[in-house]
Amino acid sequence: MPIPVAQVQQLLTWLAVTAALLYWIRSWRRSRTPGLLAMVKALAALDVALILGTDWGVHDWLFGIPTLPNYIVHVLTLSSAYWLQVFVLYLAHPVETIPAKVRTRTRILIGAQLALCVLYLLGPLPGNLPAITAEAGNHTFVVAYLAVFELYLGLAMFDVVYVGRHAKDLPRGYLRTGLRLLRWGGICGLAFVAHKALYSLAVRFNLNPPWAELGNIGASRVLTTAGILLLMAGVTVPAVVPRRQLRRHYRALEPLWRDLTTFAPELRYDAPPARRVFGRPDVTDLVRTRLTEINDVLVGPLQPYLDPAAYTAALQPAEAGASSANRAHAQAVTIATALVTAEHGAPVHAEHPVAFTLDEATDDYREEAAWLATVATAYSTSTTVAEILKETSSHAADPVH
Repeated sequence: MPIPVAQVQQLLTWLAVTAALLYWIRSWRRSRTPGLLAMVKALAALDVALILGTDWGVHDWLFGIPTLPNYIVHVLTLSSAYWLQVFVLYLAHPVETIPAKVRTRTRILIGAQLALCVLYLLGPLPGNLPAITAEAGNHTFVVAYLAVFELYLGLAMFDVVYVGRHAKDLPRGYLRTGLRLLRWGGICGLAFVAHKALYSLAVRFNLNPPWAELGNIGASRVLTTAGILLLMAGVTVPAVVPRRQLRRHYRALEPLWRDLTTFAPELRYDAPPARRVFGRPDVTDLVRTRLTEINDVLVGPLQPYLDPAAYTAALQPAEAGASSANRAHAQAVTIATALVTAEHGAPVHAEHPVAFTLDEATDDYREEAAWLATVATAYSTSTTVAEILKETSSHAADPVH
């Protein structure tokens, strides 16, 4: 028996939303910020709305009222749109300005939900309608009900599109891509609202459009499916891509971390990282632990052997000595020289030790991980580093090169 196209669309949409929800719940558990919580609430409401909005073949399955599932879906959809607005506010505005903006949107949501409830009690409920759709546009209260729903949804989508305009101002990367996807998702949402409003007006004046609003290839279904998938991609790309980068940085740090912790094994953490979903260590914990162990060795037992002269000498051959790649190579050479010196020579005790940090101070561990991964890559690939480490005695640590 063939599976209806509509059910395939609903299943794919629900899977996308559920996957995004599980991911954002995991993110929120790591960092419980208001923005992340808003996204979790938006996805949770949308996820339940998609389940209730599925055509199960029985229209009066909820307390024998055919339109009750429609009403609950609309309530959840408005709530999801509201929390999406809140999330977008945290993307686009300074944190200190957000509470006032949230209060304004909260009042609008409360007004819309109250209006939706009253109009439902006056129109769709006593009208014994099979569903709350534009096809029932000949009922005054149904038209008003749909107008409230569409106006609020349009406002939320406008917020998303408005924030998406900042994408062009961002450098190429995952955040720019995410905002552009969000904007296109919002545009699909605005198109859905405009179509639904115009369709309802056409039916109201007995101008039946030649295309279906719902159905397998109905305009509403196509627009909502495209909009939801684009929005899910937009909110997921900026979160997933940085974690993939963290995994690459974690692997890149391996040779440098291993040699440093072999030199000072007492600074290696014995306790395993906290475990998260499905029993797997979280990459954020793994990277932070590795960064801490590397820095502890560099500022601890190895620091007396870090020679600024070795760093300066490593920069000399390059014409552009101040470039990031050259500085990373020079720092890798300095570390290798210090490891050899620590085994066979006297401490340097430099007055101004080499700083293994970015040019500009940062509290972002992702930026620190990216920089040290660059240093670690130079450490594991540089022929100069390899030659320095070959000078160690036979019992020296044997790094992978």
